[in-house]
Amino acid sequence: MTTAESRTVSRPATELRLERVTRWYGDVIALNDVDLCFGPGVTGLLGPNGAGKTTMIRLMVGLAKQGDGRVLLDGAPVRNNLSALARIGYVADGDGLYDEQKAREFLHDQARLRGFQGDAAHSRADVVLERVGLSAAADRPIGGFSKGMRQRVKLAQALLHDPDVLVLDEPLTGLDPIMRRDFIQVVRELGDEGVTVVVSSHVLHEIEAMTDAIVLMRYGQVLAEGTVTDIRDKLDTEPRRVALSTPEPRTLARRLITVDGLVTGLSFDDGLLTVLTLDPEQLCEQVQELVLAGDISVSSIDPLDEDLRSVFAYLVQ
Repeated sequence: MTTAESRTVSRPATELRLERVTRWYGDVIALNDVDLCFGPGVTGLLGPNGAGKTTMIRLMVGLAKQGDGRVLLDGAPVRNNLSALARIGYVADGDGLYDEQKAREFLHDQARLRGFQGDAAHSRADVVLERVGLSAAADRPIGGFSKGMRQRVKLAQALLHDPDVLVLDEPLTGLDPIMRRDFIQVVRELGDEGVTVVVSSHVLHEIEAMTDAIVLMRYGQVLAEGTVTDIRDKLDTEPRRVALSTPEPRTLARRLITVDGLVTGLSFDDGLLTVLTLDPEQLCEQVQELVLAGDISVSSIDPLDEDLRSVFAYLVQ
């Protein structure tokens, strides 16, 4: 796949907005009063299977009709609006490729369907093949492609018309580590170029590799949105875990528990003191004072639950 050097593209900021969107399937509510706004860059849509991610994506790309609310692209409805739909690229979870066709032929035909004519269709197919790293395999039948290569063809198809919005539904499923790395690289590059990218997954580390801007979903509702750090900072009632490496863990613990309200829990493990606190900044200041005074030796201070996995676990408990 190509590098991001000298690839920065200036494009108008695009806003994909869901306003009070609700979607029912019979007696089952798939989305419940969802208010979200996606802008340039990569946003991860994260939640367990059944959280409502695919339903939301189908609404975003105009494949489903919301029960209540609106889905808007720069203020215009998406559903049945060809002008809005022409600005959206979509990589579905399913695979509807034509196995008998070669990758170049398939993308050339798809380019023609998107309005490219003659040499322009061939040229555009070649551009997206290079973008996703498939130039060397362009004249091989798609039926012989691996899962990762097929995902690249789907991404190339979604990029043919240079969309302002790119929506990807579980795009990394079944990819080996190298394919996964390369796919993530392209997604990040597109976000850096100003494309509004929404990518869904139920695997936390996949989202963390692509972006720190996330939407956490469960049971059709948005639990939280923002960066991982921002969301964690809002969980004021949940104590933080901080690991302190020290040759004197019990001595350090005795000093810290004398500070009123600082420590809510402690644990020890072979030179490591883990502290539960509602005020990690004050904890660090107290430890720094003790170290500077020569009262204790501390070799490292590490927050243990500032990652996406811990934040999501707190929210769903």
